[in-house]
Amino acid sequence: MFLSIDRIVNGFAVCIDDMGNIFSISLDDIKGDVKEGSIIISDGNGGYIASGYETDKRRDEMFAFSESLFDEE
Repeated sequence: MFLSIDRIVNGFAVCIDDMGNIFSISLDDIKGDVKEGSIIISDGNGGYIASGYETDKRRDEMFAFSESLFDEE
């Protein structure tokens, strides 16, 4: 399951999954460098791992989508 970090508050990442559910996860439980907009995945052992690949992929998709909205033909 992919989770998107919406915001970071008091040592917790407030995350949203693809179904719109909201989770708070301690930053201590996440391996890797994270910030708002980062994508994390479960490691299967109660922790999470930052996915730079998935973060970049989704950011690129959103950029392409926004470009298509303003593309003049």
